[in-house]
Amino acid sequence: MKRKYFLFRKEDLSLLSSSSSDTGKGLSVFGISADMMSYITAIQGGVVLYFNNATPYEESALTDGESFEKTAVTINCDEGKEVDLIESIMKFLGTDNSDTIMRFDSVDQRSDIKEVRTSLSLGASVKSHPINRVTREVSFQTDNSFTAATGNVVNDIDFLTADNKPILDLEAENATFNAGSPFELTAWTNSGTGGATYNVDAGSSVGTITATTASAGVGIGKDMVSLGVNSHAVLSNTLTVKSDYTVYVVYASTSGLQGPLYGSTSGETTGPFRVDENTTKSVTTESTFGVRHEDKVSTPAFSRTDDTSSATEYYKFPNQDDSTDPDYQLCYSFVIRRDNKFNLFMYNHKGDIVAAIPAKTDPRFDEYGTLPGDTSGNLVIDQIGSSGANVTTSFKGNLARFGVIERDIGDEQCRKLAEDLFNLYKF
Repeated sequence: MKRKYFLFRKEDLSLLSSSSSDTGKGLSVFGISADMMSYITAIQGGVVLYFNNATPYEESALTDGESFEKTAVTINCDEGKEVDLIESIMKFLGTDNSDTIMRFDSVDQRSDIKEVRTSLSLGASVKSHPINRVTREVSFQTDNSFTAATGNVVNDIDFLTADNKPILDLEAENATFNAGSPFELTAWTNSGTGGATYNVDAGSSVGTITATTASAGVGIGKDMVSLGVNSHAVLSNTLTVKSDYTVYVVYASTSGLQGPLYGSTSGETTGPFRVDENTTKSVTTESTFGVRHEDKVSTPAFSRTDDTSSATEYYKFPNQDDSTDPDYQLCYSFVIRRDNKFNLFMYNHKGDIVAAIPAKTDPRFDEYGTLPGDTSGNLVIDQIGSSGANVTTSFKGNLARFGVIERDIGDEQCRKLAEDLFNLYKF
């Protein structure tokens, strides 16, 4: 009998596409030999196909209590047609005169089987990590001697490997303040691998930086550092990252102002919420991811998170106008990632990519270095809460955590980090 194949296309290929995914996010196209199919099961309004030996690894040394889940693809169909769909797939597999490839395409909205809904949707996951069979969570154990409290935990977040630990990690609960009102910042210790080199120099900080207590009203379950548009914290020394990096932040907005949260003394490095329409005026824009790096003096690279035409997930922030809105939110966690090709990505609290900025490839960028949207240049951080001398449209809010990792920790780890931070700090 001739070999048969399944081809699943969930979405168009983009910068967000990946070759494997524990959650299915980013897995745009998946093809596999029908010989690998293990079994099919029905759910209401769809069927799930399971496949053997379809992970990125040939073999894995699992620890006690771990298992690799089978690769799975969910296909929707009209309710009541689930068994008919399974039968049609089995006939395709068992008939010599049928086509070689059975295609399910959510982009072109077509399939080779009549039972599939006109509005076709797919969900596929190719596991790159095992799960713990008790918790059903993705497991990152390394060997049988693994314990939850690894040496890679920094302020209750497990970064999993020493290479992924941050050089800068400012946890607001490590900040100290004057004993009396207005409780101004006196010290803020860096918990990252950079140690005291990147402590906050409270004496050099600008404006009044105060303490905010954890509360439901603020939306964050740990004490915070309160920054106004006219204030920012200053690091004891300049932090410079030359290539790929990962930046993370947890905060609660107090006014809807989403101006620059970090930056350099020169104002050339700025991010991740600022967009300049010209080089002399700062413009604060909601639902916008915008960054610029050192020695780049034109308009920052930016992307809208509420762009419905994008391959990224639609996301609007801040969303604090209506507490009855299901998307109402007080606590925000974001992870910013730049890969070694200078592509930029922004992840929200759900682990979704909500903005992506492709690297610029125009050779004039190397020659002039000042063209709009340049994604290259060093990440240079001197201050937290503003960039340059901006004290009119800079960040205003309650900051719970800010950190920098001197490498791109990868898509899956960025998704996990964004979720872990949100779950740790939400009230």
